[in-house]
Amino acid sequence: MRVGIDMQSTTGQRTGIGTYAASLAGELKKIDNGNQYFYYSSPRRKDLRTYERIYWENVTLLNRARRDKVDILHTVGFAPPVRKSCKLIATIHDLIGMIFPGNLGPVSRLYWSKWLPWASSKADRIIVSSENTKKDVIRLLKVKEDKVRVILLAVGDEFKPVTDKRLLGELAGKYNLENGFFLSVSTVEPRKNFSRLIEAFGLFKKNLKGPEKLVIVGMKGWDYPEIMDKIRNLGLENEVVFTGYVSGVELAALYGMAKIFVFPSLYEGFGLPVLEAMACGAPVVTSNTSSLPEVTGEAAMKVNPLSVDEIYGAIEKLWCNDSLRKELIDRASQKVKQFSWRKTAHEVVKVYEELCGK
Repeated sequence: MRVGIDMQSTTGQRTGIGTYAASLAGELKKIDNGNQYFYYSSPRRKDLRTYERIYWENVTLLNRARRDKVDILHTVGFAPPVRKSCKLIATIHDLIGMIFPGNLGPVSRLYWSKWLPWASSKADRIIVSSENTKKDVIRLLKVKEDKVRVILLAVGDEFKPVTDKRLLGELAGKYNLENGFFLSVSTVEPRKNFSRLIEAFGLFKKNLKGPEKLVIVGMKGWDYPEIMDKIRNLGLENEVVFTGYVSGVELAALYGMAKIFVFPSLYEGFGLPVLEAMACGAPVVTSNTSSLPEVTGEAAMKVNPLSVDEIYGAIEKLWCNDSLRKELIDRASQKVKQFSWRKTAHEVVKVYEELCGK
């Protein structure tokens, strides 16, 4: 069996899709010697705009797959080509663009509302990372249930408790983190709910009056100016730290250093930062919506992300309760054992074989 995999998402500044593609490809190379794999990317074209992505998938990628006479072409970031020369599999990570269209420009809205539903109808199988996303795909894309397969994600080997004292000391000095701190990880965009998190953090600072800081790791997206206005209005300019993008090793260290990881996202297709935090030994407060309860089970405190009071109540309770934090850390260490990229890769190979009748 000849399988082509779209690796374009690994060439730019890597996001969750790029991590998925790289991790899947790495495990396939380890576990599957029976099939032949072709990995497609164009280093000259890295972070693709919407129209560039459509061209890549439907012209460049498709031509390379035809040249190599693959039996299956797997696009790991949403839409497959709309013309078929082989079996098509698409991994759809979430339907954020359909659920939150107000956050998008006109071209992206057209992609999500028209192009993705049409293109996804061409797929022979669709892989999703949670039962919640499966329901969304069936409901919003009008896909038949028997075409959808749920295959869980995992975290990289670097996400584990960090004991390197030199690295921990460097990060503490770089970001002035001598005291315990809250951590959140994501691009600053409306869906990630930073506005309510900042308000809850403001209540925490007002009521406990301690030196604790909120550290936010991730790119400064389109919600950043509004979030900065809120921070200034609440007088928290010296209490909130934006690190920007950090390496995986540094991120793992920050997870482990944090006293609490807070992730009150409004919607996630999976919620990889939550699993990363759990793997690194951080107690977690997250939302009780979308896929996040599936990922955390009983290993996190879950709140209504629309309620500032609930977010505040959870972080205040967990901050002041050492035994509860330890209990959540212990539960998380067991929960993360259910996830591995090797298991993910084995399940993906089963889908390949199912399509080719093996």
